[in-house]
Amino acid sequence: MNTTSTTLSLDQAASYLNCNKETVRRLAQANRLPAGKVGRKWIYIQRDLENYIRKQYSTYESVVQVVDNDEESLCQYTLETTSGGLNSLHQMEQEYDALLRLKTDNKR
Repeated sequence: MNTTSTTLSLDQAASYLNCNKETVRRLAQANRLPAGKVGRKWIYIQRDLENYIRKQYSTYESVVQVVDNDEESLCQYTLETTSGGLNSLHQMEQEYDALLRLKTDNKR
């Protein structure tokens, strides 16, 4: 078993990941990409970058097997969430009415 690890500089890691080096540096600084800082330079281990790339793949759990007319196909889904909006039609109507209500001057 080979225990030596290949280390890469920021430029080499960016080239390896096919990314801009500033993107790689920001990911490392935000602890989203494994890296170490030696002095003022970021150092990356190639094996860690490979694992990072693998983690970006769709996981097997997100693939659903669909069977239709004796045909099997794989279908991916995402866990979508809706943001904003109102839960009830009544609440929505009340808010629309409040927004559309004309401002009138009570003094005549």
